[in-house]
Amino acid sequence: MTEYNGWTNYETWLVNLWFSDSYNEHYLEQFREGDLLERVNSDQLRDYVDDFMAHQTPENGLVTDLVNNAMSQVNWRELAEHVEELLQYEMEAA
Repeated sequence: MTEYNGWTNYETWLVNLWFSDSYNEHYLEQFREGDLLERVNSDQLRDYVDDFMAHQTPENGLVTDLVNNAMSQVNWRELAEHVEELLQYEMEAA
């Protein structure tokens, strides 16, 4: 695997580029309201992005296959760790 701009790979970097503002704000809001009771994990983050993508891609075909292949390459754990670092920073700053 080749790193890309400090991330595991291009696909992980790209998801971070397009979604980090959205999911970071989502989890920060949960944290601030006291609704985030456990660490953010890779499955939660993938579900968050998958829910959005379900409305953006067709049910089947070439585009769907390409998107599914790219999404399977994403390092969801690395993205979840990045969210956790942001939450840790927020706790220390509070």
